[in-house]
Amino acid sequence: MPELVFFRRGEEVLRVGVDRARLVLGRGEQSDVAIPDPEVSRLQVALLWDGERCRVEDLSGKGTTVAGQSITHGELPDGADLALGQWRAVFRISGGSEGADVTTEVGHTTSVQSRDAQAPRWQPAQVRVKQGLNESVHRFTGDGFTAGKDASCDLVLQDRFASSRHLKVTRRDGVFHVVDLRSTNGTWLGPARIFEAEVPLPTVLRVGETELVLEPAAPTSRKEPTAFHGIIGGDPSVRQLAELIERVAPSSAAVTILGESGTGKELVARAIHACSQRANRPLVPVNCAAISKELIESELFGHEKGAFTGALGARKGAFEEADGGTLFLDEIGELPLDLQAKLLRALEGGEIKRVGASRPQTVDVRVVAATNRDLLAAAREGRFREDLYYRLCVIPLHLPPLRSRKADLGALAEHFVRTYAPRGQSVRFTPAALERLQHHAWPGNIRELRNVVHRALLLRKGPLIDAGDISFDQELNRETGIAVPELPPGMTLEQMLEKLERQIVEAALRRYNNNRERVARELGVARSTLFKRLKDWGLTKQDEQE
Repeated sequence: MPELVFFRRGEEVLRVGVDRARLVLGRGEQSDVAIPDPEVSRLQVALLWDGERCRVEDLSGKGTTVAGQSITHGELPDGADLALGQWRAVFRISGGSEGADVTTEVGHTTSVQSRDAQAPRWQPAQVRVKQGLNESVHRFTGDGFTAGKDASCDLVLQDRFASSRHLKVTRRDGVFHVVDLRSTNGTWLGPARIFEAEVPLPTVLRVGETELVLEPAAPTSRKEPTAFHGIIGGDPSVRQLAELIERVAPSSAAVTILGESGTGKELVARAIHACSQRANRPLVPVNCAAISKELIESELFGHEKGAFTGALGARKGAFEEADGGTLFLDEIGELPLDLQAKLLRALEGGEIKRVGASRPQTVDVRVVAATNRDLLAAAREGRFREDLYYRLCVIPLHLPPLRSRKADLGALAEHFVRTYAPRGQSVRFTPAALERLQHHAWPGNIRELRNVVHRALLLRKGPLIDAGDISFDQELNRETGIAVPELPPGMTLEQMLEKLERQIVEAALRRYNNNRERVARELGVARSTLFKRLKDWGLTKQDEQE
């Protein structure tokens, strides 16, 4: 799977798989990857992946810097990087070694474990990286790794004496081989410079000012959270949902998934499809709210050549693409009334007609719908067809909001860290960070939690995610003033900027418990400059002003 690897000051901090046709990066809560930087627009850029190539589409209106060039759209080649505020995201088509499954232990280590890892020759091993007083552990049970300063290396070294691609460690039949990749300052084993060597465990290698200790990995008894087709949690409501999915999936009855935004409705739809007899056929998702009223009929039912301006050729719609499988209609409550009648006919008769076609055609599709609206109330008010409501809601599934299943917060947060943390890094939450998560109301549900973990991984200073690294969508909007409406009457631009600057500083002071040195460091300003601004705003203590 292709992936984006995020770096800050040369250190890898986040890894995100490009697992969908459109992946949106931005500062806003609706982004797939939330980037906490005021230089990044709420919707900055979209990555469009067609299975072979990736293209970028700027959404900010200002251009996005790709490989050093500001562009509005274009191809994103393997290895190209995007500049996103203080972060750099490198696109890699090959996300990892083939046949490997990636897991990250929260509070322990990251492991890349091959499928035949239980064989004796795949003894769990790790590399301990020592740089001055800093130490990190990277666990691997695959076939090896590369190390160096370059972002493309599996293990990125922050060492001025290391080469871009310094060395490679491989394992063959349980034996470790170290190969120096023509580095400038060499790879050292004790007093000897080595170019290629077979080494036992443990072994200490020296690269510049860094020690790499190859050693056996300590066994771990950490258990993975309970998961059902990607649905994670042990709350009774989640277990009940999983049991209901298993019961309804084998039937052909229409299912409507009801729940607040961000509760994981598409994940449930995929679980229904995976448990059904149609699992080996396509699952086609359509977001009814994301398609214009003029195009949605064509998206659902397809069109013939010349059916309308711009229809240069015939095109299949979602119903045809899902023939024999499952069609997932997300945000079904946003479907225009005139199309609701056509959808009802397709559901009742199994026939569709392309736009511009003279004859209908038969399709075999199971429809799973989803909405965050009260469809029955909308039907009673005339905003949704009542007959369509009863046709879709044969089996309603209600998803619980995250605030009602807070016992699952820790498992979900750990899952997201395992998913997005860089390979080869030890990352864990502090108790204070977990407590901060527990005290939040989670209006954005699981989607908001995913964004929070994205931001925390980007903002953390080391292997720990602390309470100060946790920021919430509403908090960013309210406290920093980033999402600013139009200029208020009677206020100049200079006054508005002054107000925004003060709001940002006040938010940072609250976040870091009035630790001004840390606030100055986080905001990238001199401490003296920060103190002067605080004094101008009357935010210093009386004894400090004298």
